[in-house]
Amino acid sequence: MKNRERFFWILLSSILISVVFFPIKKVKAISIEGEKFLQVFHEIEEFIETDFVEIVDDKNLYIGAIRGMLAALGDPHSRFMSEDEFRSLQEETRGSFGGVGLEVTHSEGSILVISPYDDTPAFKAGILPQDRILEIASKSTEKMPIEEAVKLMRGPAGSNITIKVKRKTVKDPFLVTLNRELIKINYLKSIYLENEKVGYLRLTQFMGRENNTGGEFKKIISSFMAKEPNGIIIDLRSNPGGLLDLAVELSDMFLRADQDIVSVKGRGEKLLKIFKSTDSKEKFLEIPLVILLNNGSASASEILAGALQDNKRAIILGNQSFGKGSVQHIYNLQYKTGMALTTQKYYTPSGVSIHKKGITPDVVVNQITPDAESKVELEKLYRTSHLKNFIKDNPGYTEKNVKLFQEMLTKKGFKINKTISRMLLKRENAIGEKTPILDREFDPQVNKAIEILANPSLTKPNTQF
Repeated sequence: MKNRERFFWILLSSILISVVFFPIKKVKAISIEGEKFLQVFHEIEEFIETDFVEIVDDKNLYIGAIRGMLAALGDPHSRFMSEDEFRSLQEETRGSFGGVGLEVTHSEGSILVISPYDDTPAFKAGILPQDRILEIASKSTEKMPIEEAVKLMRGPAGSNITIKVKRKTVKDPFLVTLNRELIKINYLKSIYLENEKVGYLRLTQFMGRENNTGGEFKKIISSFMAKEPNGIIIDLRSNPGGLLDLAVELSDMFLRADQDIVSVKGRGEKLLKIFKSTDSKEKFLEIPLVILLNNGSASASEILAGALQDNKRAIILGNQSFGKGSVQHIYNLQYKTGMALTTQKYYTPSGVSIHKKGITPDVVVNQITPDAESKVELEKLYRTSHLKNFIKDNPGYTEKNVKLFQEMLTKKGFKINKTISRMLLKRENAIGEKTPILDREFDPQVNKAIEILANPSLTKPNTQF
């Protein structure tokens, strides 16, 4: 047997063993149809070797075949990972990696942003959930595998990468140049609002095995409880998810023993497991909770929100979540490669799959966004140098500069309402600066959550909205 054939069979066998043996404890024989097309595969491989116009690297040929096999599943979350890609995934799980700080998926022929990570180059540049990345380093993302997109965006700290972005609220695609950094993610941010007696905790991603995210989460909640708060806000906005076990662990902290958290079903909707709350004594069962969601909240975020919503333990506030209800198993393959394969779907305690649907909030509160007229006017403004020149001549977000900025816009003929113009000026002055843990000036969702927690009658478990 030729070396390249041996290499292919080793890779193929490793995939079959990983996919079939570990989950269901038996090896499935290759079907007759499979045997036929494996012969076709080898015929094609022979023609490529003897007739193709250029010499082909065997490794790239077989990796391409493996990627094609997974792509044929039609599932953007199932993918093969090269040694570099698998190492990057492991680094991300541990809490650090090099790149621009974006969580992305493949959708409708392009790369879709689930959310940027806080305080990363992408976040500081204003990349938003639901933005579509049309090009990366001048390469079209149409039909680009997700792993290739991730590989292109990652690189040495200090290097630059330019992406082309299409945003629903902006007519034309635009270019954004990002300066890569060593992304060290702090998954938890918290602050206690003394005047309102409310604890605010933001979880940016369900990751961080080495950082003990679950333990740190519990410590923060305990520190809030020591101050006898009116309630706690758990902010999962733009949280793309992560580890299923962590979502279960956090849900358990707020539920009485033996309550359903999430159920997992496999092929044919066969029930595989129901995760239930434990009888642990270290729980927070009485404190009122409000969970914040938006369209960038996905996966594990939806597990936690769905568990507490269905058990009437928390009020969900904000906007419809992303709707990623599938579970990927990570397989360690030979030669330091790996594979993510969708093996299960999860269901909330009420038996609902939120895949491609999302979690519906109990209280819908929209974030501040420009109206139709302001969107048009903002596009016009971005095509000029007026904003850049104003910031240069009038640095700082002050009441004086807000007034001057609004006067300048009126003088130049831009019809942008005062709230949006104020928010724009504040955002532009904050570019490159560390993001505050909480900024209530333009955050009606947080303000509404505080209002609810200040009214005990609205925080009872059976309150209807």
